[in-house]
Amino acid sequence: GGGGAVSSKEIDEDIQEAIRLHEEGDLLASSRIFGRLADPNGANNPLSQVLYGLALRHGWGVAPDPAGAVRYLTAALSSSASIEELALKAGLKKGGAAKGELVLAIFELANCFRHGWGINKDPVAAKQYYETAANLGDADAMNEVAWCYLEGHGCKKDKYAAARYYRMAEKAGNKTIGNSWIWKEKYDPNGKK
Repeated sequence: GGGGAVSSKEIDEDIQEAIRLHEEGDLLASSRIFGRLADPNGANNPLSQVLYGLALRHGWGVAPDPAGAVRYLTAALSSSASIEELALKAGLKKGGAAKGELVLAIFELANCFRHGWGINKDPVAAKQYYETAANLGDADAMNEVAWCYLEGHGCKKDKYAAARYYRMAEKAGNKTIGNSWIWKEKYDPNGKK
């Protein structure tokens, strides 16, 4: 027998269940699942660390714990690539009010890391969380992560990545005035208008 190891399929199902509970307003049960999956000595699941961190930050079914929130939110970042993958697998992108709320919370978190609101400024974390929210469909985050790439905020400057996210934002109905350069062939090699 596997010594209490949890299969990724079980974890996915638990996360989906926790998101469903969050949507139904059962924040206590939802946060309990996220907390269990977020445990660094247990499942150590990065998406659950983000969502549990948000629960601690906003007091969703748990006593607010800003310091604990930052611990989980920073732990999750060490595997940020998988946060996105896990979030997509958990269906966080498919609209829905609570999913919107969770994605919005990720976007707001990026703002906090960027401006140092209630946490230390961390440009790298800000850019990572903007990018996660952007890829989960948040149009404001698309513009912000584009700006990060354009200015080299928390990452190397990358005008091509900036253009890609600005185009995403524009397609999502969030156009930035004076950004026609993003459609130039140089920055849009596939020319998908």
